Amino acid sequence: MKFKALTVLIASVLLIGCNTDDGKDGSDGKDNVAVNVQPNTIPSLHFWSGKKGATDVTSTSRFILNADDADTLTQLTGMATLFNQDLKVLNGMELEIVPNGGQGKLGDIVFNVTGFIAPAHDLAAHDESYTIDIDGTVIINAPEMRGAAYAAATLKQMLVQDFDGKDSLANGLIQDEPKVRVRGLMIDIGRRSANIDFLKNYLKLLSYYKMSEFHLHFNDNQIIWGNGIEGDSDKGNWSETTWKEKVFAGFSVELKNTDAFPELANITSKHDPKNKVFVLTIADLKELRAMADSLGVELTAEIEAPAHAMAFTKVYPDIRNSAMRPDHLDLGKPKTLNIIKAVWDQIEPYFHNVHIGADEYAGMPASDAMDQKDVISEQMVNYMNELNTYLKHKGHDEVRVWGNLGTITYPHRPDLASDLVHQVWAGTFADTESAYKAGYKLINLNDAYYTVPTGNAGYPDTIDPKHMYANWQLDTFSGGFTIPSIDDPQFLGGFIANWNDLGWSMNWAYTDNDIHVRLRNVVKIAAQKMWNNKTVLPFEQFQNLAYTLGDSPTFISGNPVYDGNLSVGKSSYSSSYRNTIYSLGGAPDNAKLLTVNFLGHAGAAIDGDIKSRWMAALNDGSSAWLSVDLQKPQIISRVSIDWGKGWASEYLIQVSNDGFAWQTVATVEGAGITNEEITFVPVEARFVKMQGVTMSSEDTYEIHEIRVFE
Repeated sequence: MKFKALTVLIASVLLIGCNTDDGKDGSDGKDNVAVNVQPNTIPSLHFWSGKKGATDVTSTSRFILNADDADTLTQLTGMATLFNQDLKVLNGMELEIVPNGGQGKLGDIVFNVTGFIAPAHDLAAHDESYTIDIDGTVIINAPEMRGAAYAAATLKQMLVQDFDGKDSLANGLIQDEPKVRVRGLMIDIGRRSANIDFLKNYLKLLSYYKMSEFHLHFNDNQIIWGNGIEGDSDKGNWSETTWKEKVFAGFSVELKNTDAFPELANITSKHDPKNKVFVLTIADLKELRAMADSLGVELTAEIEAPAHAMAFTKVYPDIRNSAMRPDHLDLGKPKTLNIIKAVWDQIEPYFHNVHIGADEYAGMPASDAMDQKDVISEQMVNYMNELNTYLKHKGHDEVRVWGNLGTITYPHRPDLASDLVHQVWAGTFADTESAYKAGYKLINLNDAYYTVPTGNAGYPDTIDPKHMYANWQLDTFSGGFTIPSIDDPQFLGGFIANWNDLGWSMNWAYTDNDIHVRLRNVVKIAAQKMWNNKTVLPFEQFQNLAYTLGDSPTFISGNPVYDGNLSVGKSSYSSSYRNTIYSLGGAPDNAKLLTVNFLGHAGAAIDGDIKSRWMAALNDGSSAWLSVDLQKPQIISRVSIDWGKGWASEYLIQVSNDGFAWQTVATVEGAGITNEEITFVPVEARFVKMQGVTMSSEDTYEIHEIRVFE
């Protein structure tokens, strides 16, 4: 493989200079067609050597899939099938898939997976590099399936930006690889569960931006503090007689009873889609695993224990630690660990990676007080060590825990297994520098960039993308510790996270779109920095590129019902948005909240729910706008708008095929508060925008629904 990579690099260097425009008029007999410039992608490409001309993808093109390993060939076939779904959206094509079809012919897209064996000293290692040679035939070489999937993502992003048919690829040579192996997203589906369609969409999104891991936090509960229950309007002290019934606890994956534990299935939440409570079945997990394999994304399962474990203590109160909060397990009882192992037995076969939680046990005591908790510390270390050994025997080479070296393990930290991987979120709890000096492998999940809808626990509701683009650093942990080198073998990479602290409460009632609008920019920025450890474009250009690329060609947000409305469930953007909390009185943290969607982002205007709405920011003024990305050019001739309290008395309906150049197709003047329908001469467009001109009053624009029709 090293020889092949070197050959490709030499070939690419030779191409530089020989495919250049000599600046003459052609009378010298030389071809004056310009060499192609590097395509803009997210993340940006590591190396590009431009050639002249383009390669067209046509109805006679084929996917040629070459691999010696049968499992890899199956995964490649899955990748090509998903690629075909994207092509059908982009340009209406579906290409023939030919397993082990050799070199291919002109117009073919050839994937060669050559094989990679992880070294004995690092069994979890990957080679994610790939090359793409586009010159009449598109030839991809990659050691692993992951690289092949990322090459496919690059091709899709290039096609999306071909605004004349989405069927042409600029000729050139690409050589690409990431700076770090772990580039992940974690979603808390314990306190706010997710249906399988949402998770499949996110697998597409992550692969499209070359993110390598999708971490599912399966269980969690409403937090009980010493003075009451989080989110409870009366804030009264929790009671031993009421916590089992009053406090929310969720476990979002199906469990089956066993002979040893006949009540194990009761740990699982009750599947109730009408109330947005979803439980993933084993069949769902198998489907997610197969899709993840084909997209080059690894699935990570987390069972959070021995704290945040009320799903367990409600069913098995005898394993609750009676001296602690009701969501804490008693680690002094053998039954506790046996139950956790029984749960892992049912879940771990479907996941690439496992995370055993181990966060915030014993109330996050200060490290200097842990000498008074010697027994707790010893039990906690033994718990992590035993699960580490147990899961390693099942084939998981890197068992993860939340970074907690500075608190929970003291004074028994020297006894903690040295091969546990610390996923650090709060540097002060993790004592990151000490963990690094002790030789632990580290993953950076900096809590300063958490996404926490409703802004609970002091965290922001939404991360400002411009701030993150300028300031988030892959190698800088919460608390300030910076890894000495990005190439350090102890540094595996980074994660971003969505925590749904109050997602359990229907009073907050946020939708899939609420989650997505907080993550879509964060994912794209993290993808750029995790792959390259740097930014390339100015922020405004990066953001425009992100809008153009979308969330993947077949990403569908929400759970739309098609009624001829082309906008429902697609992607939407706005000049700004704001949040409003409706209460029955009192400060928000003490008020009893109404069951409404109070989040005023753009996605609320295309979610099919007339109760929700987009609200422009207070200082946005008359020029505020709302746009919809239909994801592919379509013939449209009608737009309807359900206005809210604030409406535009004058506005424009504009369309675009690239999200940059806009054409006005209708001007609405003298509009009233009533809902409106605007018709215009049919036009083909991908993007549709309401561009405000004049406000009707001092109230900023509000749109409950914007609908687009043929």
